[in-house]
Amino acid sequence: MRSSISIFWRRKDSYYKVLLTRCKRCGRASFFARDVCPYCGSSDVSIVKSSGRGRVVSYTVSYFRTDSNEEYLPLVIALVRLDEGVYVTGELRDVEPAEVREGMEVEAVLRRYSSDDPYGLIYYGLKFIPVIKRC
Repeated sequence: MRSSISIFWRRKDSYYKVLLTRCKRCGRASFFARDVCPYCGSSDVSIVKSSGRGRVVSYTVSYFRTDSNEEYLPLVIALVRLDEGVYVTGELRDVEPAEVREGMEVEAVLRRYSSDDPYGLIYYGLKFIPVIKRC
């Protein structure tokens, strides 16, 4: 994810939050934040922050290796249905592939994606982790 610092800064909300579009006309929510409802075409929308919590609908395990991701293999990519009813895809971390199951509760957290070099800009973004049950 090589971006200039200024471009990354302008897009930071989409990297650090799960933003949804909520249509005031039809009431439906959609992912990602946009100016027009994709369902009814209304421009009477509001941008809302999602809770970031949801459940795994489906997932796949990737063993594709590049120079920058070798330490993170295998990658678990999940389709998540958020509590707001929208579907998003994202990397699932802090869990072994054998432990992942459909219906697993997950939440979005901020994690490191990459860096330009040892002394350069560090890029962060959202990934999903299993919800920890508290007693």
